[in-house]
Amino acid sequence: MAFANIVGQDIPVDILQNGLERKRINHAYLFTGKKGVGKKFTAIQFAKALNCKEMDLDACGECISCRKFDSGNHPDIVDIEPEGKHIKIDQIRKLQQSISYRPYESEWKIYIIKEADCMNLQAANSLLRTLEDPPGYVIIILLASKEESLLPTITSRCQIVKFRPLTVDEIIDRLISRFKLDKNKAKKIAVLADGSLGKAIDFIENEETLTTREIILDEIKKLNNLDLVELFELVQKILDYKEEIDNILESIITFYRDLLLYKGSQKEELLINFDYQEELSCLDQEYTFDEIQAIIEEIEKTNNLIQNTNVNLQLALEVMLLNIKEKRM
Repeated sequence: MAFANIVGQDIPVDILQNGLERKRINHAYLFTGKKGVGKKFTAIQFAKALNCKEMDLDACGECISCRKFDSGNHPDIVDIEPEGKHIKIDQIRKLQQSISYRPYESEWKIYIIKEADCMNLQAANSLLRTLEDPPGYVIIILLASKEESLLPTITSRCQIVKFRPLTVDEIIDRLISRFKLDKNKAKKIAVLADGSLGKAIDFIENEETLTTREIILDEIKKLNNLDLVELFELVQKILDYKEEIDNILESIITFYRDLLLYKGSQKEELLINFDYQEELSCLDQEYTFDEIQAIIEEIEKTNNLIQNTNVNLQLALEVMLLNIKEKRM
C-alpha cells in the first residue's frame, strides 16, 4: 500500500484518493510546500496508483506497472528536473513532443516536474500552452516550494495540493524506525530539520552538513565584532563549502529568525537552533526587531539572486555580510 508510507500528509492523500475513487482526475496538479515534506514521494505514489493494474485507490507494488516504475523503466511516467539552476524551454518542448504520443501501455501518461518554480519565463509560457489544452490521457504534476514564483496563469490551471511541515514527533518516529537512532539524537536532528523529513535524512546521510552548519554559525554569531578583513575571511570560509550554499544560507536565515522569535517571546523551546540558545540570548539586546527583520530580508534577497541568476557568488556574499553589518551601525 503505497500511500500508507507517506508521513504526516493525510489531507493531500485524502484529496488524491478521493479523486481516484470518484474517477475525477485533474490533468494538472500543483503540489506546494517546503522542501523535504513529501511532495515528490507523494507524486510518485500517486503516479503509481494511477497506472496500477491491480488496485483502484492505491499502488499494489507487485503488478508489472508498479515493478517497472520501481526499477525506473516505466515508459509512461516521466520525471523532469532543472538542468543547472532552471527548467529550460528545450525541456518543455521535449515534454510537448512526447505528449503528442499516446501512452505505451497504461491509461495515463504522467509527467512529474520537480522544482517547477525554477522554470525560466520562456519555459513557463511554453508549459502554459500545454496546460490550457492537454490531451485527455496526460497528467502533469508540478512540485514547487515557492508557489508565488510560478505564473498565476499556471497555478490557476492546476489543482493545488498543499503540504504542511511535519511535526518534530513525526520526524522522530520516522528517523528511529528507519535509522534505528536513539531518541535524543533523533530529537536533535528533528528539531534542526524544521519540519522537513528530507532535511533530517540529509543530516544523517551527510554528516558534514551538520558540521558545516556549526562552522558557519560559530562565525555568524560574532559577526558584529568582525573587522573588514575578518569579514572577507568569513566569505572565503563559506566559499570552501559552496556546494552546500543552499543549506548554509538557510541555516543563517533560521539563526536570525530564531533571534527574532527569542526577542519576542523569550521561549527557548521555540528555537530551531536550540544548541545556540546562549548565543541568541546574548545577541537579543544588540538588535531591534526592525534590524533583525531587515537582516533576514537581506539574506533572502541574496539567496534569490544566487538561485535565479548567474551572480558572482563571492561578490554576493561580501555584499550580503557588509549590508548585515551596516544594519547594526
